[in-house]
Amino acid sequence: MRVTAILLILFIARASTVIAQADSILALPKEQQVKSLLEWYKKRVALTDSATAIHTLIQAEKIFAEKEATLLQQQAWLLQYVYCSSKYRHYDKSVEIMLKAAELADRKGWSLTRAECWHYAGTWYFECSKFGPAFEYMQKAYNQFEQAGFDNYPHTRLYADALAGSYYRLGEYEQAIRYLRECMGMPDYWRSFIYYVSVENTLALCYQQLKQYDSAAHYFKRAHQAAAVVKDSFYMGLTDGNLGYTYFLQGNAPAALPLLETDYKASIKAQEWGSAANAAMILATIHIKRGHPGEAEPYLHFARQFVYTGGARLRKDWYENMYHIYKFKGDAVNMSKYADSLLVYKDSVTRFNDIKYMNQAKLKLETEKHLNKVRDLENQRRQQVYTRNGILIVLLLTCIIGLLWINRQRLKRRKELELVALEKEKARQQLEFARQQLSTYTDNLREKNELLETFKEEISNLRQNGMEQMDGRTENLNRLLNSNIITEEDWKTFRELFDKVYPGFFVRLREKLPDLSPADTRLLTLTKLQLAPKEMAAMLGISYDAIRKARQRLRKKINLPEEGTLDELVEMI
Repeated sequence: MRVTAILLILFIARASTVIAQADSILALPKEQQVKSLLEWYKKRVALTDSATAIHTLIQAEKIFAEKEATLLQQQAWLLQYVYCSSKYRHYDKSVEIMLKAAELADRKGWSLTRAECWHYAGTWYFECSKFGPAFEYMQKAYNQFEQAGFDNYPHTRLYADALAGSYYRLGEYEQAIRYLRECMGMPDYWRSFIYYVSVENTLALCYQQLKQYDSAAHYFKRAHQAAAVVKDSFYMGLTDGNLGYTYFLQGNAPAALPLLETDYKASIKAQEWGSAANAAMILATIHIKRGHPGEAEPYLHFARQFVYTGGARLRKDWYENMYHIYKFKGDAVNMSKYADSLLVYKDSVTRFNDIKYMNQAKLKLETEKHLNKVRDLENQRRQQVYTRNGILIVLLLTCIIGLLWINRQRLKRRKELELVALEKEKARQQLEFARQQLSTYTDNLREKNELLETFKEEISNLRQNGMEQMDGRTENLNRLLNSNIITEEDWKTFRELFDKVYPGFFVRLREKLPDLSPADTRLLTLTKLQLAPKEMAAMLGISYDAIRKARQRLRKKINLPEEGTLDELVEMI
């Protein structure tokens, strides 16, 4: 029970610490927040056990997510994988972890974080001596950082330092200079995180290897000043020694001696024996060349203890200096002894340099082959994308043209339908107008006939009443009764109106009954109007009996069956 309580208290305390740290980071200016998070990780979190470190980073990620601090959230997430990958002795596993993290970051839509995972995968590949994929991933990541903008994400300049170191180890000094300069572009508030002394010292070494001694001397001096600011005596001595060696390579021994002496003493004080032995060898060489072998002997005596634990170059330089000392003394025996050893170690150094340059050339070739293969694959992929996009564009244009054509046809069809509807409406209106005219004309005839009937009745009454002697009224009424009610002009007008109401009737009538007389045609036309025989007689100016007989004659003429009627006949025409 007590153990559980203690663990609970520790858990709460740890959570409170993470919250406090996260709040303190968020309280800083935005441009300094990532730097503060990385410093906290480097100085505190990375030094704890795995369970504590991972739990702390998960808690920090959650807090930053709740505060909508996306960049800090992404960095806390990334550091979990960086921490895990750094715990494996087999770098292949470290590569696997970071590439898996890159896939997860891609799913989250974190393109910048994915690039950072690529960079770490590249550095682990470098440790595996797989230089092709190492430079592929590191360079691909760097391109992503460059695209995102170093000014927008200053912390991405950190990765230029590691990329420069990889190029330096490969002997690609010009490339290393490029990325070291990029790293030096970090804002001033990052100087507490990046050790600029080391950056500028490496930059100077690159220039020294390229035999650009003035530039090398310039950056060695800058590195020395930076080391002096932080009171780093070792780096102060180291940069002095490197600057002295640069002067030595230029043949300026007086300027080189005090600087190399400072390096020699500082290295001994820091117990950096390899650095001290190298400085001693250069000092001995300068004194011997100046004709002061006695001043060279203390340095050679110091270096003797490191000759066989150091590299072939140190042994070669030591034997060469011993040879020159005995040569200066005129000791032929010892001079011959050291000459033999010198030849052996000169050959060793030559072979070492040859092997080194051969390996560098081989690594460059392998790296270039890999990168060329990657570029070829990328070009193929890009070509496939271009081809696919071209096909999509053609399909899209085809679809657009098709839609435009279909739309045009729809508009054309709509206009045609509107025109047809307009024509139909016009025809309907014309038909309605013709019907009205025919109806009006028929009504007028009926009114005329009714008037005639009235006149007939009046005449009949006059005759019955013995008033035949009436003046011109009776004569006029008789003349009107004996005249044609429908003249040819009247019939022509009537027929035109009828043809508008029943278009094609007279044509079909002639086709079906070609032997009809004009009187028969008029009779059937009035029958089509569904007029009573009495109305027909009045309109045609004949008697009712005449209409009846005319209808009977017409039935026989056209052989109409007894069960059929003229009304049914005209309805079918």
